[in-house]
Amino acid sequence: MIYKILVIDDDKMMHLITKKILGDDFELHHAYGAQEAIDLLSDETFHLILSDIHMPGVDGLEFLESLTTDSQRKNIPVLIMTSLPTVEKEKNALDLGAADFIDKKLFKENSDEIVELINAKLVTTIDTGNLSDKLQLNKKEFVKKLMEEVQVGDFFTVSRKLCSMANTIFQINYTFFWTLHDSEPRMIMGLGNKPLHIFGPKDLIKEKTFHEFLEEKQPYFSNHAIGEDHKGIFKEASKKEQLPGEIGIPIYAITDREYLKMGRKIPDDAKVFGYVVMKRNTLITSKEFDLITNLFIQSGTILWRLYLKI
Repeated sequence: MIYKILVIDDDKMMHLITKKILGDDFELHHAYGAQEAIDLLSDETFHLILSDIHMPGVDGLEFLESLTTDSQRKNIPVLIMTSLPTVEKEKNALDLGAADFIDKKLFKENSDEIVELINAKLVTTIDTGNLSDKLQLNKKEFVKKLMEEVQVGDFFTVSRKLCSMANTIFQINYTFFWTLHDSEPRMIMGLGNKPLHIFGPKDLIKEKTFHEFLEEKQPYFSNHAIGEDHKGIFKEASKKEQLPGEIGIPIYAITDREYLKMGRKIPDDAKVFGYVVMKRNTLITSKEFDLITNLFIQSGTILWRLYLKI
């Protein structure tokens, strides 16, 4: 799948620079002002917009403000670019709904970071169909905070933040994250309201659900994770703490760039490098499961890229 990016800037040089950096991976369309961009948006479907902040006529922030009120195009992620960044400008852009804020000097000084940022933003732009207003807000909050962390954090920092955000935003009581090396688990973290139990790798290896997970390589959820005939790990502790809901999510050894090139599909032979388990004291709806699973699987492609840098 080829992703279409609309570049809006009155500086012709920026169009040449973006073409050089992004032209091999994306289909770029170019506009030299807001009105030209609006005309292109009426004819084409774009996956992402790169917009300068300073332009004659309608400037980048005004264009962004109008776009976010357009019922047909408000969900297109917009990355705002400027050669004169300030904290105030960045805050204004983010408050108006920008997906992120880019200092133009990065295009010359660290073009790889620009590509990684765009891939990460495209990966986390998730269409999960009709969601309730609450789940839509949860999704936007999760993605916004994740993008903030991805730019500055390493694998361990971003992993911890990802799980911590999930606990807060989706009212998860406990989240465990293991990496898998030849199916042998290593615990990265366990986060919760209070220590559920200090479970080590040997404890997980004893679990029937874990071995089923290794064989199936697919996400699962259960609303009776304390029952012997249902999926769920650490059942005794779960029963004691009254945690009937459980979600298990594979993190695949695929980078965000590879994932996008595969048309946002995980191949059947994909290797699993991570296992995330969430436990909750309230029941889990199908829509919650779909949203949380998509968020983690797609965000997991960013984690794998960061993991390769260790």
